[in-house]
Amino acid sequence: MRKVPRPFKMPWGKGMVVEEASISSRYHEPTVQLLEFDNGHKVIRFCSYNDGRFSRSPLMIGEKDLRRLGKAAAKARQIRKLVSKLSE
Repeated sequence: MRKVPRPFKMPWGKGMVVEEASISSRYHEPTVQLLEFDNGHKVIRFCSYNDGRFSRSPLMIGEKDLRRLGKAAAKARQIRKLVSKLSE
């Protein structure tokens, strides 16, 4: 598991990865992250890691692994709260 919190930097801002949920699958490590920018704005990032390195490719996840990632995300309180807004 990667250390949390940890910094991130994007062309439009920087901040901290404050919470993370991930699983290991056959091809990569699907991950949901809660990013908090220095200005306090929070966003959810769906991403993946390959061999411990961040992948810049879009997240693709199979049906079986999606359920497992959902269970992992449910354990992350802040992520669970924001993701639940998808079904409101």
